[in-house]
Amino acid sequence: IGSVFATLASDFTDLRFITVDEPPANYLSQNGVVSGYTVDIVNHLQAQLGFVTDIEVMPESRAMHTLEQDYGVVMFSISRTAEREHKYHWLAHVISKRWAFYSRHDSKLTITSLEDLLDSNTVGVIRGDIRQSWLKEKNARYLVELSEYDRAIEMLLGERIDLLFYESFGIFSTLQKLGYNSNRVKLQFIANESDVYIVMSKFAGSEKLANKLKKHFAEIKTSDWHKKHTATWQAKLNMLGIADAWVVDGVLHY
Repeated sequence: IGSVFATLASDFTDLRFITVDEPPANYLSQNGVVSGYTVDIVNHLQAQLGFVTDIEVMPESRAMHTLEQDYGVVMFSISRTAEREHKYHWLAHVISKRWAFYSRHDSKLTITSLEDLLDSNTVGVIRGDIRQSWLKEKNARYLVELSEYDRAIEMLLGERIDLLFYESFGIFSTLQKLGYNSNRVKLQFIANESDVYIVMSKFAGSEKLANKLKKHFAEIKTSDWHKKHTATWQAKLNMLGIADAWVVDGVLHY
């Protein structure tokens, strides 16, 4: 294994690591440290290789642009879709998460179908996020595109949008960061589930490096470290009492 690490490290040092602020997978802690379930996996990879490369946190639209335009970019975590399939190297499946619509806790909305929801309500979504594209494909009429979830939460609670399209632990983590109680919002409708990956940009000669990274991520996924890691995060999330998390085949679901 040591020889594999040494060979990989010489290529690995040229890679740029980027992520977005979307807890619990990846986020900036209150003291400015890049943290999260997937961040831990990337940090473990770097520790195995014997060095540290800084992880950059940026808005979703900028991160996606960087991934598509620059060479040697590793980004996490993004949803795997048919439209994206051939654009990137899909290195490791780390999370599966449900997409849901949330309203204020005192909302009088009665949701009977996705079509009714999208036809008559303003929906907040993050610019550049896969959920934005998904909503546009569904012909959502009243989209409000925002740059960050902090702003989206404030707009939801301030009754400037009817609904926010997000995921369970993400919305509750953001509420907590902003000093709000989790009971300020209400789950209205679960719309979809996506598989979320660590990916790498494609560039000339990238296949060989991507295959090395895939192999090593696969080794991590079957390791005792990963079993402990997923169990720890599953317990941590479920202790919050705001949603449910579970693990299937080494992948965290919520």
